[in-house]
Amino acid sequence: MQTYYLVDYENVHNEGMEKIKTLSETDHVYIFYTENAPKISMDTVFTKNGVDIIGYKTPTGNQSLDKHLVAYLGFLLGKDKEKKCSYVIISKDKDYDSIIKFWKEEGYTKVSRKQEIPDSKEEIQKKTVQKKAIAKLSGQERTALNAFMQHGLRDLDYTAEEANRICKCVVKHCNDEDMLSEIYNELSMIYKKNVSKVFEAVKSILVGFAPPKSKDVKRESQVRSFFGEHFKEKIYTDKKEKIIQIILGATSRQQLNNGLMKLYADGSKVSRMLQTMQPLIKDLPGSCKKK
Repeated sequence: MQTYYLVDYENVHNEGMEKIKTLSETDHVYIFYTENAPKISMDTVFTKNGVDIIGYKTPTGNQSLDKHLVAYLGFLLGKDKEKKCSYVIISKDKDYDSIIKFWKEEGYTKVSRKQEIPDSKEEIQKKTVQKKAIAKLSGQERTALNAFMQHGLRDLDYTAEEANRICKCVVKHCNDEDMLSEIYNELSMIYKKNVSKVFEAVKSILVGFAPPKSKDVKRESQVRSFFGEHFKEKIYTDKKEKIIQIILGATSRQQLNNGLMKLYADGSKVSRMLQTMQPLIKDLPGSCKKK
């Protein structure tokens, strides 16, 4: 994927371009400067990696450089008809963020701002970690992810409609190479000013997701639904995940009882829980079946 870095040199100076040597031939660096800017260090910009580096000297004046940089960004976006490239403004100036928001709302989701040219090798490693964490999920695993996200979002007081909308976005991008970025970009189109809050909620839930074995998908969904319907009190919701894992891991009623006793150490409370769970655990060896 081609990436275009538009550098506000008067803002970041040579320090903002120190990692230019980590870029590759798929990267393009356009440096915008004026005659008042510090001299560009040849050691900073010298690279043998085939990086396309071009300097643009702009007139001095009130925000002259900013205006030229933004205009050139628009020019590049206009050429990218299929919206496949990435564009990064290198600056500490947050005034660029309103322009970035505008282009995102116009469908150009791969526009961002960073305070310095990122280390390309580190970025690749981060993407690899994301891809290994949750990628190439099968149909059943995506169903499990959807159920996991649904329950997590409802626990955070999102409405069913909101949870469905967010889950649709997460499942859509769960196998993407840059999963988190793609999820954020799509959510930003929906939630705009509130996207940060929603995105943090999504990330906090994803951390706890582990693709279950296909045979366990239906069982976990059943257990989570049952828990949500019958164990709404705080004494249960505070230990929700531990209780669910005990149920899922139990191969007999005795094992389930032992696991719950370790969690609560209260025989009467565990007994009431087991009684409530009868429809859920009726097939476990040793459980009581109604005649």
